[in-house]
Amino acid sequence: MIYFMIPMYNEAANLPVLLASLLQWTLRCGEHCHLIAVDDGSTDDTAEILRGFDGLPTTVVRHRSNLGVASAFESGFRAWSELSVGTCDLLVTLEADNTSSLSILKEMVERARAGFDLVLASCYAPGGTIVGTNFVRTSLSFCANLILRCTPGMPGVCTFSSFYRVYRGSFLRRAMAAYGDRMIEETGFVCVVELLLKFGLVGARICEVPLRLDGAQRKGASKMKVTRTIRGYLHLFLRAATGSVAKPRAEAQVSRIITDGSGTLRLGRGAHSRTDESQVIPVSECLERATTSASDSIGSQV
Repeated sequence: MIYFMIPMYNEAANLPVLLASLLQWTLRCGEHCHLIAVDDGSTDDTAEILRGFDGLPTTVVRHRSNLGVASAFESGFRAWSELSVGTCDLLVTLEADNTSSLSILKEMVERARAGFDLVLASCYAPGGTIVGTNFVRTSLSFCANLILRCTPGMPGVCTFSSFYRVYRGSFLRRAMAAYGDRMIEETGFVCVVELLLKFGLVGARICEVPLRLDGAQRKGASKMKVTRTIRGYLHLFLRAATGSVAKPRAEAQVSRIITDGSGTLRLGRGAHSRTDESQVIPVSECLERATTSASDSIGSQV
């Protein structure tokens, strides 16, 4: 099962195209999909449009007032953890404004199923580009990327703040167990960068797929306040530099290992999984991941 988790705030103008695109992609690729829409206190027709959508199984999480991006992601992850029952499930997060082109989603899904824990859609990766956005905003985005690239502990990727990502369900459960209620501590759009930093600390295997980000596809103004967000990036940088970013719990980093007697080892169920299925991986890789995670965790807490 592929779950789409999409935070929304006053996206009525963008939703008809977005929902039609999701349905078309699902039918074209023959995937079983479920939409988790987090309506973050919208005051337009977002809720009404969602109520009328019957193309995909849909769960709507509605905030009575606008609580911000961080709260929307917390609610979305929580809803996903309660719905997802398969160890092979994937979670796709993306923007609601149609700038997350679904033309690359099939490749992103394939990479996640090939073993990457987190796949990023990257407009800054080789082959990626930004169009339909003014020069000032593009320049500020480039400067913000430089700040984030220098942040201590940040994974060596090209794009940091995009919502558009594919998570392997087994990894996301492990990360949620590792951080508990401290997985998201930053506010606003900075929270997705904080997530990337923390995922790196639990040893996520990350790759990027080039994205052509077309700002002209968006109807209405972007919800991100650039100056406020860059200040947030600097705050996160200082937290990382001073070692005040939450560390993963040591006991959550090494998954329970069960021998199945056939030359492989199986990773036990994640904290939020409700299935008896297990993820099969080679013995050597399992031992290497467990040993590396344990040593990294001990080193980070000395």
